[in-house]
Amino acid sequence: MDTPAKRGRPAKQGTAQTPAERQRAYRERLVQNQHNAMLKPATATTAALLANIKHHCNSIDTQPDHADIARRLAAPVIAELCHRYKIKLPSL
Repeated sequence: MDTPAKRGRPAKQGTAQTPAERQRAYRERLVQNQHNAMLKPATATTAALLANIKHHCNSIDTQPDHADIARRLAAPVIAELCHRYKIKLPSL
């Protein structure tokens, strides 16, 4: 009688990841996606673009001396979201 194959994805490097390793890898992917959203907003996911905006808004609040830089870095990301979802911002 054959034993059934194990369910799920095969383990990386021969052993299963611990929950801490899995969480660390997940956080690293989030940070990398957020960084890529800043470099190439057109190819980034909406979640990564929003995370990037959140990061820059937080830095405006916590580091007022870097507020101008944060606004400049957030502008292309906001423009991409507006383009993607056909949002027209009023001129101020």
